[in-house]
Amino acid sequence: MIDICQHSFNPVYNAKSKVLILGSFPSFASESFGFYYGNSNNRFWSILALVFDCIVPTSKDKHLKNKEIIEIQRNFLLEHHIALWDCVQTCNRKANNSSDTNLEILNFNDVAEIVYKSQIKAIFCNGKLTRKSFDTLCYNYKTNGSKNISILNLPAFTLPSTSSANARYRLDDLEREWSVIKYQLNS
Repeated sequence: MIDICQHSFNPVYNAKSKVLILGSFPSFASESFGFYYGNSNNRFWSILALVFDCIVPTSKDKHLKNKEIIEIQRNFLLEHHIALWDCVQTCNRKANNSSDTNLEILNFNDVAEIVYKSQIKAIFCNGKLTRKSFDTLCYNYKTNGSKNISILNLPAFTLPSTSSANARYRLDDLEREWSVIKYQLNS
């Protein structure tokens, strides 16, 4: 059975955002949790906490309500000038799991919107499949004569996926790789 899915989270950013982290599409666990990277096995929030040497709660922190965790996570992103969104707006799930390999992309989010409304100077893709989606989005901007071509001039980096399915990367490996975000913010 194919399940048509619509992205349900708004992007997180403000006029002071300087880097944009892109994911692909929310997992079932994230949808249930109510925010990006809500799967308790995904290492996204743990990696950012290590990179920025601070505490960021995750969905594993049962002493907090989901709403409280989401507010802290959102504030963390904005305080560190990080924008967060996903490439895919609408997709078909070809199987009943959250793997990116099961997504048939129908439509993309207008990622350039964030670039125009902020100070984004670099884009970071969480994993190779996200980068592939981002490259397709950029190709669409380019070939459709879109006015959104300024996004094409920004450096884009592919970071190792924080998904638990990417088991070959240990937490300290991911921290080292993802530290490039902090470097970009400080440059």
